[in-house]
Amino acid sequence: MILKKIEMAGFKSFADKTVIEFNDGFTAIVGPNGCGKSNVADAIRWVLGEQKVKDLRADSMQDVIFNGTEKRKSLSYCEVSLYFDNSTRYFDFDYDELIITRKLYRSGESEYLINHNTCLLRDINNVLYNSGLGKSGYSIIGQGKITEIVESKPESRRGMFEDAAGIAKYKKEKTDAERKLETARTNLERVGDIIQEIDRQMGPLKRQAENARKYLDYKADLKDLEVNAYIYQYENANDFKAKIREKLDAIGEELALRNDELQTATTGYDEAMTRLTNFDLELSKLNAKILELTVNLEKQEGESRLARERVILTQKENDRLNLDETNANKMLELSSQMREKKLAELAQLQEKYASLEKSFDELSQSYAAAAHELEITEIEAGKSQEEFIQTLGSLSDVKSNMSKYLTEKELLSTNLDNISKQTEESHAKKTELERVINALETEISIKEGRAKSLEDERATRAGKVSALSRQLQDFESNKQNKTTELKVYENRLKLLTEMQAEFEGYNYAVKKLLKLSSQGSALSKNIVGVVASLIKVPENLETAIEVALGNSVQNIVTFDETGAKELVDYLKANNFGRATFLPISSMKRRSVDVRAISSSKGYIGIASDLIKYDSKIDNVISGLLGGTIIVEKLIDAIEISKKSGYTYKIVSLEGDVINPQGSITGGSKKSEAVGIMSREREIETLKKEVENLSSFLKNAESQKRLLEEEFKLERDKFDSTSLALSTLSLELSAAKTKLDSLKDSLNTLSDDVKLLEMEKQTVSNKLQLVSAEYEKSSLMKSALSGNETDANEVMNQRRKLSETLRVKRDSLSANLTTVKVELASAKANIDSVKNELLRLENEIGTQNENLRLIALHIEDNNKFIAAAEAMIKEKLASAPASEAKAELKVLTEKQKKTEEDKTDISAQIRILDSKKASLMEDISRINDKKFREEMNLSKIDTDIETMQERIYEEYSLSYNDCLDLKRPDFDIKVAMPEIARIKKAINALGPINVNAIEDCSALLERYNTLTAQSDDLKKAEEDLTKIIKDLSSIMVEKFLTELNKIGESFKITFRELFGGGNAKLELVDEEHPLESGVEIFVQPPGKKIQNMSLYSGGEKSLTAMALIFAILRIKPLPFCLFDEVEAALDDSNVEIVDKYLKKLSDSTQFILITHKKPTMEYAESLFGVTMEEKGISKVVSVKLSDAIKQAEVN
Repeated sequence: MILKKIEMAGFKSFADKTVIEFNDGFTAIVGPNGCGKSNVADAIRWVLGEQKVKDLRADSMQDVIFNGTEKRKSLSYCEVSLYFDNSTRYFDFDYDELIITRKLYRSGESEYLINHNTCLLRDINNVLYNSGLGKSGYSIIGQGKITEIVESKPESRRGMFEDAAGIAKYKKEKTDAERKLETARTNLERVGDIIQEIDRQMGPLKRQAENARKYLDYKADLKDLEVNAYIYQYENANDFKAKIREKLDAIGEELALRNDELQTATTGYDEAMTRLTNFDLELSKLNAKILELTVNLEKQEGESRLARERVILTQKENDRLNLDETNANKMLELSSQMREKKLAELAQLQEKYASLEKSFDELSQSYAAAAHELEITEIEAGKSQEEFIQTLGSLSDVKSNMSKYLTEKELLSTNLDNISKQTEESHAKKTELERVINALETEISIKEGRAKSLEDERATRAGKVSALSRQLQDFESNKQNKTTELKVYENRLKLLTEMQAEFEGYNYAVKKLLKLSSQGSALSKNIVGVVASLIKVPENLETAIEVALGNSVQNIVTFDETGAKELVDYLKANNFGRATFLPISSMKRRSVDVRAISSSKGYIGIASDLIKYDSKIDNVISGLLGGTIIVEKLIDAIEISKKSGYTYKIVSLEGDVINPQGSITGGSKKSEAVGIMSREREIETLKKEVENLSSFLKNAESQKRLLEEEFKLERDKFDSTSLALSTLSLELSAAKTKLDSLKDSLNTLSDDVKLLEMEKQTVSNKLQLVSAEYEKSSLMKSALSGNETDANEVMNQRRKLSETLRVKRDSLSANLTTVKVELASAKANIDSVKNELLRLENEIGTQNENLRLIALHIEDNNKFIAAAEAMIKEKLASAPASEAKAELKVLTEKQKKTEEDKTDISAQIRILDSKKASLMEDISRINDKKFREEMNLSKIDTDIETMQERIYEEYSLSYNDCLDLKRPDFDIKVAMPEIARIKKAINALGPINVNAIEDCSALLERYNTLTAQSDDLKKAEEDLTKIIKDLSSIMVEKFLTELNKIGESFKITFRELFGGGNAKLELVDEEHPLESGVEIFVQPPGKKIQNMSLYSGGEKSLTAMALIFAILRIKPLPFCLFDEVEAALDDSNVEIVDKYLKKLSDSTQFILITHKKPTMEYAESLFGVTMEEKGISKVVSVKLSDAIKQAEVN
């Protein structure tokens, strides 16, 4: 024994827990049709993992759960367990008993268990491998499935032979190996893609690494050269300054001489300009007087000439208007005549249309009457003909019909009375049901109204809650933003305050002195302050002032030269670097003559006048900014520079500069100076912002609490309304459910009433028909008894009358069609005439309006002509006098003389202007020269400071640190071009990724790792390919061997079952045995080999059983379950099959579901399935005699 028992609970019709304990050998399960026998087979198939609901005879997997009956509720889950004896270790499972369980819940959740431990379906399949059991094996043959073995395609039946050959394990191993091979190939392809991508990245990264190495080499060389250049500049600065001061002294003397000459030329130029201005004023007055006289004279003559021309044009326009008036009158007359004709035509057409309508109505009535009369006559003629034919029948038939109709009439009368009584009862029930439904609908309507009010109230409160929630969220978000903003401002304020305390932004020497001053040192008495901290610059001027000051923004203001000297000595003594000092006592003021340029476009002012500072440093600020002009734009600066002869330094708001020598400096510029000057202003602004934000956040907390309280109150109201609405909705739902049920009952009752009414009407109609037939039979009897000739004559008369009426009807139909056509034509003509009349009315209206406008236009023109002629006469009467012409002549001569004098003085001015321009050009050239030298002088200190800052920022070296790197053989002439070359080379390298050296090394290491992985994957691919090949060889050998054995066994079993004949198995494709289907060829005794579809159902079933027995002879299974496999066999063949089953039952446990008596007789154990309760299957012990009796009944 291998299958010990099966336990079922809630599976299909087995609602209660059912246990069937099986014995060794041959067991039969019997029972009447529909009792649930086949559900046992479905349960075994299901617990072994069947997933196809069709094979379980269901529409969905939840259908296998007991669905309830009229008396029992449906269950929420089902469970089936199979108990196997594994003491011989038939299964690959280390326990004496194997229990396989499957559970399913209506929610769709499923559960598998082995020995009551949860597992996966895969675990069950692993245990059952090579056992011959399983959802797709041949151990379980379902109802009506036996013939599928021989009817299915060769490829479909291959699985049965694979299970019998025992290659399922190898097939799984091969499938796993193929899956691993596919994975290995996918990984190999992915690794190959990554290696390819790394190859693609390696090239650019190697170039970046090479550039990074070059960059580091360049930087080392640049450091050596720049450090030694800085030492050279620092040590030779004083010699360079002395040479520049000598040049400045010589330039100063030459500039003073040229300024004296320019003053003299300017005085003469100003006197000549005064005279020229007087001439201009006099000429302006003369020109105005001459213009006035000339205009008056020309005005009088021009007005008269213009008026005459307009009179002529107006008269021509009047002629055109008169012609248009004549044409309009003609068109008006013609349109009026056509309108009268069309009105007459319309009247005629309407009269004709009325006549045709009358004729149409008369013909329609005549046609209807004729058609009706013809129809009645034809019906009567037909009836007469039928009656005549019937009279030709046998009189005995008529008498027989009369007797039958009389009996039927009595039965129908009785039936009609019963139906009437049922109808009255149904009407009474329907009335009562309608009253209950109306009352319930009223109740529902009231509740729906209340529900609508509650929904509106809830929607309103939901809106308030939502709005308050959004308001709270927005408030919180705004608060967080403001908090973040406050943190940013506080951090920024702290940073700026610390930078101000540490004097960040100043060069090293200035920073040291400012710190010394803040600490109260004795030297601090000499320091007034640094320029950037002593001036207040408007925000819009910060860029312009920064550019104007340049490096002077970090200059230190002292009271006198002595104090400056002490500070210089201090810097020298401590090796703190260099700084520029501005003694108040020695600084010279600078100024600009703004008379000629103050009104120029874009002029803002002198730089020193636009900023705020202490009056005690007026000399310093004037010396720095007194000679600088601030303008709006560069174009304004260019124009003002031209006017001033390039004498001053001019700076635009964007920081563009025009120097006194004419050079232009501009572009984008970002400097720390703006930060130094604007730092204090920004600190004050940030303090105000921090104060405002702190106040806002403090108030926000109290506002938030109020909002939260309001939100909680509204939310509680909303919850209360929602609860009330939910309760009412439940009541409504229950009421509506009841209403729907009542309406369904009412509809059913209404349908019943309608059916009764229809049945009543049908019976009534049938009764009338039977009565009529009875009366007709009686008349026919009389007619048969009367004169046959009279009946025939009546029929002929009615036929002639029908023919006459038919001719009359057709004639009327033709006339009616003709009138219809004429009516349609007349209607179209009337519409056409009406449209034409409408057009003529519009035309007449248009012409009348044109005539009115023409008359008005002519009247206006005549008025204008009269007024113009009067004006001409008035102008001619007031002609200018000869005195005005004489005065005009004198003024013209005076004008000519004044212009000649102006020409002379203008020539003199040009000479003086040329001389002045030449002197200004010389002065500008000398100033440029002076400025260049001053710039060179300032540049020495600036270059040293800049170099010092660069050395410190770039290499973190002070002057003393640099001395350790000093080279005795350093040549500045060779070094400077080399520095420029190295910087150019660094720039040529482009963006430098210093990390590329390390990245390149890491990428190379990854490349090597991936290459090793690729080699491992290739090796794995080779190994898996070999494994698949070896498995395929084993499977081919084992499959072919077992298939041959089964084929030989099939020949034996076929002959034994059929009593002779022949059978064989063949591969469809012998070259590919692992994919090929298996074809079955059989030849029963006395027949030739033919297609399986041509054999009978019994022959197919017997062939399939022969094949199964052939497999079981070679490889016995632990158990087999067959569901009515012998249903198509007669008793003699059933007995042959049963004997064979009995013979094989020594090695295989057989369970048969059957109706056949012989099978029951051969069975060693019998179980009966019954339905004592409708829809509920139960298993009971069965006596053999009872089972045979039940089989005979089925």
